[in-house]
Amino acid sequence: MIKKSIFTLAFLAVMGWVSAQSLQFEMDGRVFANNEVYVCEATPTSWGEIELKMQLRNLTDKQLNVVVEKEYVKIVDGTTNTFCWGSCLGPDGFSTRPVVMEPNAISADGDLSFHYQVDPNYSDDESSYIVGTSVIKYYAYLAENTDDKVCIEIWFGYGASGIDENKISFSHAYPNPASSLVHFNYQLPATGNVSVSVYNLLGQEVLSQQLDALQGQAVLSVADLTDGIYFCNLKVDGRAVKTEKFVVKKY
Repeated sequence: MIKKSIFTLAFLAVMGWVSAQSLQFEMDGRVFANNEVYVCEATPTSWGEIELKMQLRNLTDKQLNVVVEKEYVKIVDGTTNTFCWGSCLGPDGFSTRPVVMEPNAISADGDLSFHYQVDPNYSDDESSYIVGTSVIKYYAYLAENTDDKVCIEIWFGYGASGIDENKISFSHAYPNPASSLVHFNYQLPATGNVSVSVYNLLGQEVLSQQLDALQGQAVLSVADLTDGIYFCNLKVDGRAVKTEKFVVKKY
């Protein structure tokens, strides 16, 4: 019995060591959990670029060779993205060369950055209408052990062109968490068709509803949705202009 207990403890210790993460994503002191979703709300530059800077931390007392890689989950047509880690890759670059990180160190500001913008080769007539949310996963892992990996999922988005955002209001969800119904108050300037769409963390649309007025309250039934985090887009003529996050939790 004693031998069995010792073996069990040893097995659990080894499994704990295997599953431990050597790296973590951070931003301005904020620590991200593995597979966390971050909605980027940065304001685009005058040339339409959204830039997001983060850091990587080496959680070990060993020198590590770290690779960063991206994976597309959902990409809006007419947009392009690049990222930098050690060197900057072009839009078609998906994986960097390893960068050496010292023990217990955090990368310097600007070493890791993500860039999202309208594709400069896209039609000028169409570029002002590029609206929607792209979802990209970024992985950081050890060159010598690809299973020692951490992931962050980033949502990049543009608002609808030609609409004065100062005249748009879209309230936080309530109640939040929601179990059966979720409400949003909204107001828009006079313009086309208005609707709301709800997406899960995989970027899949799970709920959509047409709204028959430019202001009022959107009431959505979430009774058939599983527990978890969701994003609701307020859309004008099919283009997302505002996004809010909410949680579904059945009691």
